[in-house]
Amino acid sequence: MVDWALENVPVSSDPRILEIGSGNGTLLFALREAGYSPRYLSGVDYSSDAVKLARMVARTRNSEEVGFHVCDFLSELPPPASGRPDPLGGWDLLLDKGTYDAIALEKDASGGSPVTAYPMRASKLLREDGCFLITCKPQRDLVFLAHRCAQRAILQKRS
Repeated sequence: MVDWALENVPVSSDPRILEIGSGNGTLLFALREAGYSPRYLSGVDYSSDAVKLARMVARTRNSEEVGFHVCDFLSELPPPASGRPDPLGGWDLLLDKGTYDAIALEKDASGGSPVTAYPMRASKLLREDGCFLITCKPQRDLVFLAHRCAQRAILQKRS
């Protein structure tokens, strides 16, 4: 993911980067080591324990400017990107390395999957020319659902 980011979202553009489901912050620390500004790197996770751990690791790596926040991505807005007043439309790059899979396996109150809300939420957080890099386990059902949801999000964003 770091290599892709370096090729497609140059460090020199000072991109605001949000990792969804940042856990202990490993990916964000790797981006910092690759040259991205720590003040423009943020991670959100629904687990307060994961956020506490990431902040502890940040202190040991002299990376306390990297932001870590408790946030349920589907029901709460993350804090705004550094230097941008609104969390909607402020991020240049969104990263997800497994959160989508975890959400896809859940069931909401009606027995459906809450994953259908994910693409629209992500699209609202991105700048107009922003990028969204997601990795997920290649299961036919998940890939089809992601494609269908992404198409719906693109159509809704255009209207």
